[in-house]
Amino acid sequence: MRLTRKNPNGSYRIPMCTQKTIRLEWQQEDIVVFGEVANLLGAYEDLGTPEELKELLKTKTGIKK
Repeated sequence: MRLTRKNPNGSYRIPMCTQKTIRLEWQQEDIVVFGEVANLLGAYEDLGTPEELKELLKTKTGIKK
């Protein structure tokens, strides 16, 4: 299930109705987010940057996005 929605200006938002779990904690002078959105974002970031993934997509499929 997709958690984000794309805004007309190209940025993204996350409606809270798409969240199964979310937890905010204060740790070492910072607010930290835990839950489904943090886990999904972390998994995507482990794959590479958006630019790296776009380049890989172009290289492997010939699609220019």
